[in-house]
Amino acid sequence: MRAIALPHRSRQALLPATVLAIVGWGMTDAAAQSGQPATSQKGEIQWWKGTCEVPGANLEFVVVFRPADGGQYTATIDIPVQGAKDLPLTDVVLTAGEIRFTIPPPANAVFETQRAPDGKTATGELRQYGGKSPLRLERITEEQAKTAGPARPQTPKPPFPYQQREVTYENPKDRTKLAGTLTIPQGAGPHPAVLLITGSGAQDRDETIFGHKPFFVIADHLTRHGIAVLRVDDRGVGGSTGVRPDVTSADFAGDVEAGVAFLKQQPEIDARRIGLVGHSEGAVIAPLVAAKSRDVACIILLGGSGWPGDKLLILQNEALLRAAGTPDAEIQQHLKAHRAVHQCLRDGASEDKLRAAVRELVQVQWRTATGGKEPDAGQIDQAVELGLAQLGSPWMRWFLRHDPRESLRQVKCPVLALSGSLDLQVPPKENLPEVEKALRAGGNSEVTVKELPGLNHLFQEARTGAVEEYGAIAQTMSPVALDELTGWLQKQFKLGQ
Repeated sequence: MRAIALPHRSRQALLPATVLAIVGWGMTDAAAQSGQPATSQKGEIQWWKGTCEVPGANLEFVVVFRPADGGQYTATIDIPVQGAKDLPLTDVVLTAGEIRFTIPPPANAVFETQRAPDGKTATGELRQYGGKSPLRLERITEEQAKTAGPARPQTPKPPFPYQQREVTYENPKDRTKLAGTLTIPQGAGPHPAVLLITGSGAQDRDETIFGHKPFFVIADHLTRHGIAVLRVDDRGVGGSTGVRPDVTSADFAGDVEAGVAFLKQQPEIDARRIGLVGHSEGAVIAPLVAAKSRDVACIILLGGSGWPGDKLLILQNEALLRAAGTPDAEIQQHLKAHRAVHQCLRDGASEDKLRAAVRELVQVQWRTATGGKEPDAGQIDQAVELGLAQLGSPWMRWFLRHDPRESLRQVKCPVLALSGSLDLQVPPKENLPEVEKALRAGGNSEVTVKELPGLNHLFQEARTGAVEEYGAIAQTMSPVALDELTGWLQKQFKLGQ
C-alpha cells in the first residue's frame, strides 16, 4: 500500500516526496477535527493496539476511544513508527460487534474490523487509495499503551555515571525562555562542552523522532567520555517559549548564541572549550553562529547542506523518488513542478500564479502516491491550502533563499562534517564537496569531511536510506558515527593528553 507521508509539524520541506505510510502529508490536528463521535458501548476510555500488514513490515499503532456527550465516543490514533501522535479520527464506531474509524483526508485511511466473541480482539482490513491490508486490533490497558511502539535499545537508562541538571536561560534579543538538560562528567572540572542543535521541525531536547532520541544518545555517549553536553527544547516545545509566526533559522541562531553564553557562565564548564554539534538544519545554524563568535571552539556538522534551500529540495526529492522506484518520467514531472513553485517565490509572483503552481505540484505528487488515481477537488483544495501556508511562512522563505556556503566561508574554527552515504534528505555526493569547498575557500585549514558508509540521514545503519526505514530500524545512531564525533571532539579538546 502506498500513501503520502506525514511530515514534521512545522518548518518542514514543502510537500516531501512519496514514502510508505498510512497517514497523509500536511495532516494537522485542526485538519482532522471534523467527524462525528461513535456510539458509546460502556462509557469508558478504551485503548486498542493495532497491527497492519503493509508491504515489507508490520505497522503498529494505538487507538484511544474516549466517551463523549450523548453516549458516544471520539478517538485518536498514535503511530509511533511514523511519528504520528494524537491524530483525531472520524467516522468512529465502537460496538459489541465492530470497530471502525478513519484517518481523514488527505490520508483517507479506513479501518474496519469485526470483534471476536470475547470482545478482546478484532480483525479486518485497512483500505486506502484502492489498496487493502490485513488488520488486527487487541484491547490493552493504559499502562500497556504507554509502552507500545518499537524497541529503542540505545535510549539511555539510569543510573547515569554523570550529573544531570535541568536548566533555563534567556535569549536577550526577544526574551525567549529556553529550557534544557546539562549533563556534566564526573571528576574535577572545568570540562569541555558542546551544545546540540536540532534539525527542522519543532523538536524536543532529545530530538525525538519516530520513537528515537538521538540527542539523548549523543549526550550520554559524550558525557561518559568527558564532555559536558547541553541539549535544549526548541521554541514552543517542552519548557521553551518564544513561538512567533515570523521566526526563521536566524532567530534559532540567536537561541544558540544564548546557549553558548549560558555555558560560559557555568563553573563546571571551560569557557575556552565550547563546541557546537548541529544536525540537518542545525548544521546550517551552527556555521551562522561560529562565523561571528569567538566563543565557539569547534563545530560538527551532521548531515549538513552545502546548497541553498531551493536547490536542496530538488536534490532531496529526486533522491527520495529514485529510492522509491519512481519512473524517471514521473521524477522529472515532480522536479519541474517544484522548480515552478520556487520560481514563483523568487519572482514574487502573484498569489494566483503561486496557487496554480502549488496545485500542479500537489496533483503530480498525488498521482505518484496513489498509483495514478485522481483525487476529488476537495482533497486537492485542502492540500493546496496546506502547501500555501507552508510557503507563506517566513521560515520557509528564509530557508529557500539561504545559501549556507556564505557562512561556511567565514568559519575559522576546526570543523568536522559527517554524512551518511545513504542520506537521501541531504545527499552527500552533492553536499559534502560544497561544504568542504566553502570552508577551505575562507582559508580554514582545519577541516575534516567524511562520508560514512551505509548510514542514513539519522546516522542509522540502513538498507536504502528511505525515510520509511527510520522508524523501522531499532538502532538510534550507529556506534561508528558516535565514535567519529567523540574521537574528534576529544582531540580538539585535548582530552587524555
